[in-house]
Formats: sequence, structure tokens, C-alpha cells
Amino acid sequence: MLETAEWICTRCGSTNRTLVPATASEATDECVTCHTRHALERDPRPVRWRAKPVGKAA
Repeated sequence: MLETAEWICTRCGSTNRTLVPATASEATDECVTCHTRHALERDPRPVRWRAKPVGKAA
């Protein structure tokens, strides 16, 4: 079963959503506006996830 993970981009502030497995506690996604990759972590709030930018590999 999948559920929605909603997160806010730390670079541009836009709200993003992605589908993740219901049992997942971590995920990665890319902002639809500025294309910054983020590591997502489940938050105690039901839908909202915490986002941290992921550095680009050189």
C-alpha cells in the first residue's frame, strides 16, 4: 500500500508530494520547481515529512 509524503523544499519553499510505501520511514525525492534533491524522513504529523537537501556527487 502506498501513501502520500508531503514535504517542503528547503531551497525554494514549494510544497511537494510523492508516493511512498506505507512502511517507509525514509525516502528521496526531487523538488518539482527547483529540482533540488532531498532526503525525506517521516515526521510525527500524519502526512508531512522532514526534508534535508542532498549534495550532488562530484
